[in-house]
Amino acid sequence: MSEMNTVRSNGTLQLINGKKYRGELVAGETGAAFYAKGQKEPVAEWHYARMNRMDNIRRGGTTSQITVILKDDTRYVFELAQGLKLYSHMDKNWADKPVKVKTRGDILHEQAERLGEKIQVPKKHLMARRHPNRSITGDVIIYLLLALVAVAMLFPLVFLLGSSLKPLDELFRFPPPVWPTRPTMDNFSDLFVTMGQSWVPFSRYLVNTIFITVVGTFGHLVIAGMAAFVLAKYDFPGGRLFFLLATTFLMFASGVVTDIPNYLIMRRLGLVDTYWALILPAFAAPIGLFLMKQFMEGLPTALIEAATIDGAGRFRVFWSIVMPNVKPAWLTMIIFSVQSLWNNPAGTIIYSEAKKPLVYALQQIQGGAAVNIARTGQVAAANVIIVAVPVLIFIFSQSRILETMASSGIKD
Repeated sequence: MSEMNTVRSNGTLQLINGKKYRGELVAGETGAAFYAKGQKEPVAEWHYARMNRMDNIRRGGTTSQITVILKDDTRYVFELAQGLKLYSHMDKNWADKPVKVKTRGDILHEQAERLGEKIQVPKKHLMARRHPNRSITGDVIIYLLLALVAVAMLFPLVFLLGSSLKPLDELFRFPPPVWPTRPTMDNFSDLFVTMGQSWVPFSRYLVNTIFITVVGTFGHLVIAGMAAFVLAKYDFPGGRLFFLLATTFLMFASGVVTDIPNYLIMRRLGLVDTYWALILPAFAAPIGLFLMKQFMEGLPTALIEAATIDGAGRFRVFWSIVMPNVKPAWLTMIIFSVQSLWNNPAGTIIYSEAKKPLVYALQQIQGGAAVNIARTGQVAAANVIIVAVPVLIFIFSQSRILETMASSGIKD
């Protein structure tokens, strides 16, 4: 190492294991070495070709903290009195250093370093503002309104859950407390005892509901998805008229309107008092077709054409390309379908007690509360069970569901 082309500085060296040494760092044209005070052999020594990264933090004046990281992950941290000078020397002689793309901010930062000017660091705010042009007063008003709406929407669920945990004396207290002072699970245990006294086991009602809900939802997803794919991506005579009729049917989707037509159709088909009397009408629900078709229109046709050119058939394109890209739409559709099937008592088309869904059995307990006030707590527990499944499904899939009304993110 030529003495004419070396730069020296007193300071400290800290190793990865935490050990510190006071001494002198000497940097030459090919490498650098740190000598501890009173020692002739270097504590650390490397060639520039072994370097992977070098960072510099200015401490003030010419003092700097220099971090050198070698390609074998060895790390040296120096606190040097002439750190700026040493850093510049090593950086100049480090011929094969990685190319670093610099922004305008990086260039201004380096100029400020060389001139010794104070670098203005932007303040970090606890909460980033989405609309910086809006006043703080406007933000406060909007957040207050959102908080009021959230409380109004959350209050019924909290009150319902609280009622299911109240002992009988608190259920009839006036004014009614929102949350019980002595929470108890007796209402749920009494509900299961009452359900167990029926000649049809509670598990039978639950299996009936799960079967109807799963099969009906899956069939709705498949049929609505395939129909929406054809309507959204293929032109055929009558396609627009068909979708217009499907959209019109949304006005008559209420069960009150369709109960009698569904009964007449199922009676003609001989499906009354079977599970299919609930499952088949769920397949034809127009809300799924509408949501899927509107979302699939955002998919680029070029994506489908590319898959077709690669040899994929229509069903392969549908299952492997289209359905994964419209996941928010079919998650939303699942919410509506599960809510409709789970809460359907099926009292008008299923007569056999062994085929009744869970909601029907819970409603019978609710009806008994009008005669026996001791069942009031059981009614509250039954309501929690009825509401729980749709609410939990929404909570776990809300991030995807909220994307349904937005574009898919892939554009032609």
